[in-house]
Amino acid sequence: MSNDIDKEQEEPKSQAQQDYDEGLEKMKNKALPQAAAAFHNSLRGFEEEGDETGVARAVTKLAEVCLLREEYPKALEHLQRALAICRAANDHLSVTYLEKQLFYTNLSLGNHERALELGLELLAAYQDYNNPAGAVEILEKLAEVYLAVGDRAKAAESLRTAAGIHKNFKHQRAAQQLLDQAEAISRG
Repeated sequence: MSNDIDKEQEEPKSQAQQDYDEGLEKMKNKALPQAAAAFHNSLRGFEEEGDETGVARAVTKLAEVCLLREEYPKALEHLQRALAICRAANDHLSVTYLEKQLFYTNLSLGNHERALELGLELLAAYQDYNNPAGAVEILEKLAEVYLAVGDRAKAAESLRTAAGIHKNFKHQRAAQQLLDQAEAISRG
């Protein structure tokens, strides 16, 4: 442990990292304008340092602040920038996180076609990660998107698929609720 402490003393945090940490603290305390300013400063610092990982972290946090403030178009810009960096770095977990944020952001903006694309990508990722809870969440939201674009059959099918996942885990009540919703959608 003392070696870790010695290392920290030898390598002081960069100004960009200090600004990032300040942003985290401000965000935790719900001081969103100050958090945004700190993350913006950290972003500039990471850009000057050529630290792509730092840039991705800072723009992700800026996006999160924008989402909390319901500034969806600006959040979309930040999320897309972070996604490009994480894809280039083959950081699959971060890509999945960012795609989920983009899915919900596009949903909020009424960009249904893009939300559908992202939802299907997320389903594939959750299948790869063996994350049934994530798959059910996205399937339920996809049903809403399909309804919004007028595709009742696919909305019902999404709910039936989610119900099947619940059945596999012996969640009979949850499965039945989804099957009932699917039936109501099918009847129109």
